[in-house]
Amino acid sequence: MDNLKSFVRLDFMTVKPYFTGKNVLIFVAAALFMTVTSGSISSGVFFGMMIGTLFISYPFAVGEKSNIDTLYVILSVNRKTIVLGRYVFAFLLNVCAILFVFIIAMVALPLARAFGIGSDGASEVFMMGVLLAALFAVVQAIQLPIYFKYSYTKAKFISFAPFAAMMAVFVMLTTMSSSSEAINLVSGSIASLNNGGLIVCAVLALALAMSVSYTLSLSFYKNASSKCLGEKLAIFQSLTNEERRGIITIRL
Repeated sequence: MDNLKSFVRLDFMTVKPYFTGKNVLIFVAAALFMTVTSGSISSGVFFGMMIGTLFISYPFAVGEKSNIDTLYVILSVNRKTIVLGRYVFAFLLNVCAILFVFIIAMVALPLARAFGIGSDGASEVFMMGVLLAALFAVVQAIQLPIYFKYSYTKAKFISFAPFAAMMAVFVMLTTMSSSSEAINLVSGSIASLNNGGLIVCAVLALALAMSVSYTLSLSFYKNASSKCLGEKLAIFQSLTNEERRGIITIRL
């Protein structure tokens, strides 16, 4: 458990430098601006969750730059702990993002009404927040195995595909006419669920998605770590006995 906490703490340290007072003000201003100008509270929620999703990739970028995975292999760190720590970090980051966007939504709601934009109540904001959080979590469930398999540099373009697809769907839904049959169908399905039913469905769907995602990530990371270890052993075996003794002496 202590090792898991250490890995989660390490991941938060990689994103901490980006949470300066200036950046936080920019995030808040952008979320408020999107909410008021679009006439939809969900736009601010979308922005906040998008920032949270982008931050999830930072530990992979920092880890690749510092070659920390090689160190984990050399130190024989439990791979399950590493993968689980990354998922716990993603979960906690999502919780922070959700709290942030709900605060923004509650503050922006009176402002939007003052400009005559939208009339969503707290219940509508809550339901939209749950749906957006679920969608972003599904995107993250797709992205994380990709990062574990290909590392950050190779995966950053591939992992952008599900993110771009979700953005396209979001833009399409927000620009379609409210009289559209598709919109009416989706709205009717959501309306048929109360808040409790919506949460239960979202939790069950996310639990399944994250379970599959974690299993894939662990499998991919084990293979990647074994390959890394194999490459290091191959290099070591290609050295002369004198070079090997020199390396062992340095390690000791």
